[in-house]
Amino acid sequence: MCTFCKIVSGELPCYEVYKNKEVTAFLDINPIAPGHTLVVPNKHVEKLDHLENSSVRGALMQALIDVSNQLINAGLCEDYTILSDNGLHADQDEPHLHFHIIPRLIDEEIKIYTPTNQEAAKETELLNVLDVLQRSK
Repeated sequence: MCTFCKIVSGELPCYEVYKNKEVTAFLDINPIAPGHTLVVPNKHVEKLDHLENSSVRGALMQALIDVSNQLINAGLCEDYTILSDNGLHADQDEPHLHFHIIPRLIDEEIKIYTPTNQEAAKETELLNVLDVLQRSK
């Protein structure tokens, strides 16, 4: 059983901020900022593209909205970043789908920067990718 499944089942402790029958949210124990929260489906699924249950999909989105509002209403932030790494090559550190909600403040030290791939930004490459995507439907 993975770490997040153990947290959801109560086998491991957490600082729970939100829970329903499909989703749990808890404070990240390695936070980037105060209030940094993880939102996970209660049933194990490794990556977003593996999530087939439409009810869980909707519950995850609702939890992201509700927890973000909870952070704002508590005065921990006005803005936030939502991140999710999916798979080994995306640096997913726990093989259970999860979303980070990171509270953001003006003049903070947090810098999340991913530079543009200039080659991928060329029109010919964008058109090539668009063609591949359209053919894969």
